[in-house]
Amino acid sequence: MLYTVSDFLNTYASSVRLVAGQGGLSRAVGEVGILDYELVPGLKSHYQRTNFYEGQLVLSSFLYARDNPYLITEAVKYLVSVGASGLVIKNVFHLELPDAALRYANARNLPLMLVTTDDLFFDNVIIDVGTHVRELEDSSYAQHELDSLLLERDDPRAVRERALRLNPSLGEEYVVLYAPVTDGVTQEVLAGFEARYRKSPLFGAGNLLCAFDDGLLVVVSGDSVGASEADAAVRVLRAEILDREVTDPVGQGEPHHDLGEFGNAILEAVHAAGIAALSGGGVVRHADLGVLRVLLPHVASPAMASFSKAVLAPLRDFDAENNAQLEATLDAYLGCGRSIGETAERLGTHPNTVRYRMGQIAQACGLDWRVPDQMEQLSLAHAIEFARVIAGDRGRV
Repeated sequence: MLYTVSDFLNTYASSVRLVAGQGGLSRAVGEVGILDYELVPGLKSHYQRTNFYEGQLVLSSFLYARDNPYLITEAVKYLVSVGASGLVIKNVFHLELPDAALRYANARNLPLMLVTTDDLFFDNVIIDVGTHVRELEDSSYAQHELDSLLLERDDPRAVRERALRLNPSLGEEYVVLYAPVTDGVTQEVLAGFEARYRKSPLFGAGNLLCAFDDGLLVVVSGDSVGASEADAAVRVLRAEILDREVTDPVGQGEPHHDLGEFGNAILEAVHAAGIAALSGGGVVRHADLGVLRVLLPHVASPAMASFSKAVLAPLRDFDAENNAQLEATLDAYLGCGRSIGETAERLGTHPNTVRYRMGQIAQACGLDWRVPDQMEQLSLAHAIEFARVIAGDRGRV
């Protein structure tokens, strides 16, 4: 994951103000440096080639420019030439920023930021930003934060705080996507995903891509993120980032409007991806899951487990003793829209055999498939069991 200029601005929103270079907010920050005397005439040829690098967020009080503000413009041009991420100015000498410097920064998308308080110290910024950059470079950091976030998902404030640790630029309008990866996401595999992500339309300050469990988690946020934006993000994810077969599974969560719901949004995408995987691949939208949308968040509850066990355990016992395939028949019947003919075709048997087995189900558990309210209980128990399989360990978080 990347730490960007936008993340810096959001982290220090009460202490720093953007004055130019809005188009460069998605620039990645690799480290922090201080510009002090390096561009002083007579010294710059000695220091500027070794002190500044691409991806640096540069801090300066412009001590050396207090008698010649033109040197600020020269500094902006130089930092653009080396690929710096941005320039943060603590204007202790109350220098007027030259219009030429602001115009050049805007034209070349170099963010210029002014410190607005006296209690922001460069030493602290260097430590804090450096620490966060290193954390985000460690793939295990995202896993830990997401695991902790899911454990705390009933606490919106804690969830929001952890989400913003992963990306301080995340917006309140967002959607989560999840793509399981067959062999898992190693550091090398993740690097490939990240390289393609940075070249894709999804790359932006308010978005997030990271490894999670055995897959890839993508968050798209913005001023307005609805179903159409979510569909577009899925197309980009599959075509430009995953670099895999288009039939591979992807789970698409629903649009959310509150970062306090981030944990539930993640589970929506993970659960939808699980169903996509069991269904042979493709994209599955959480919004299309019907009754599973209600069951999945509560599938670990004792009441759910007790209900499904009471209905299905007798079928399993009967199958174990008689090799009768009652549970498989119920699964096929429900999967075929409760059609006897389609069920028989799927199972490769005669329709009368299906009817006979459905009668045995009624004898085993006391619920008759021909009685509507009893059939609904069979269907609900089956749906709970399916939800438990989809949720897996996440259903017990």
